[in-house]
Amino acid sequence: MSARDDIHIQTRRVRLRPLDTSDAPALARLGGDPDVARMLASVPSPWSVEHCEDWIEASQYRGRLGFRLGVEEKGGQLIGSVGIGGTPVANCAYFLGKDHWGQGLATEATSALLGFVFDRFDSDVVEADHFDDNPASGRVLAKLGFEKVGQGTGTSAARLEPAANTHYRLNRQNFEAHHEIS
Repeated sequence: MSARDDIHIQTRRVRLRPLDTSDAPALARLGGDPDVARMLASVPSPWSVEHCEDWIEASQYRGRLGFRLGVEEKGGQLIGSVGIGGTPVANCAYFLGKDHWGQGLATEATSALLGFVFDRFDSDVVEADHFDDNPASGRVLAKLGFEKVGQGTGTSAARLEPAANTHYRLNRQNFEAHHEIS
């Protein structure tokens, strides 16, 4: 079994799995939606299938931090992506298609990803941020145990100008105190 095939994480309502370039049409449609893309750093709107294929290839799991996984509903439909950057500090990111907002699925999927990261890697801290005009993402991070550590300005490939954002940090002990790690 390759490292890429090793990650299949099942939760109550979603499954995290490696992305494949065959996912690009669906992922480009979900992430390239203007309302979704403007909340992300590296996704333009529209998001071409070719660009999405490159994004998928660059984010494969290779046994270290710096990868993204697909998020599927129980029926197997791809609904978004979660990922963890690796340099200089682990940084968590996620998105779901608009039809799946407000159901707790981002929290569930990201919690599963963080459990995997804290179980497999020596990282004691994970950081995240969200644009201030996306308070729902701030609620996801708060539910996961992230604490606000500062304000700043972020860029997005889908926005025409920088926007205010809030930075968060989660330490391993805080996560483990509130979540079961397999």
